[in-house]
Amino acid sequence: MESFTIELTVSNSCGVLNRITGIYAKGKHNIDALTVRPCSDPALSVMQIVSRGDETVQRMMVRQLRKLFDVKTAVLANDTTL
Repeated sequence: MESFTIELTVSNSCGVLNRITGIYAKGKHNIDALTVRPCSDPALSVMQIVSRGDETVQRMMVRQLRKLFDVKTAVLANDTTL
């Protein structure tokens, strides 16, 4: 399994992290590292989540995360075409 990073732009509101980690828990995937930083817009934050999985898992995680209301963008850090 290869390591991959998903970068998210999310609403800066209560419960967002819980909903995102719920996606990982349902899929039985582990989060190896998580970084959150403020964005130029105080209503948004940028998250980077490092995990492991093959290309199918990577694409599935991005698709699932994009479905969340609080997630504004979700891309693989090394591939913005998904």
